Amino acid sequence: MAVNRKSYLFGVAPDQFIMILPDEYDDIASFLGATELTGAAPAGVQKESLKSVLASGRAFHIKISYLNGTKRKTAKLVCDRAHIGSGLGLVGKTFRGFKILGAVIPQHLTFG
Repeated sequence: MAVNRKSYLFGVAPDQFIMILPDEYDDIASFLGATELTGAAPAGVQKESLKSVLASGRAFHIKISYLNGTKRKTAKLVCDRAHIGSGLGLVGKTFRGFKILGAVIPQHLTFG
């Protein structure tokens, strides 16, 4: 099954960037700080890779869980730094046609 992809504009001027993401973000894009890009990109805004925006701290992953029948599924979504609060408020919205049950910022611990 092929996944359709769309260009999304993230961020608040002057710190905006474009990412190409699956179209399953359509219903929840506004909560994640993304707007679908139609037409030409704003002046000075570049397409960025997921790795670069995560490394620079301009975007974060939000891990959501949803119920698919009787199985709990999870997904990681990209969220703009300025919209992290509304991204955590995704509970009750729909993703892939299923109701979102929880949303957290995954934390990784490194022991040295």
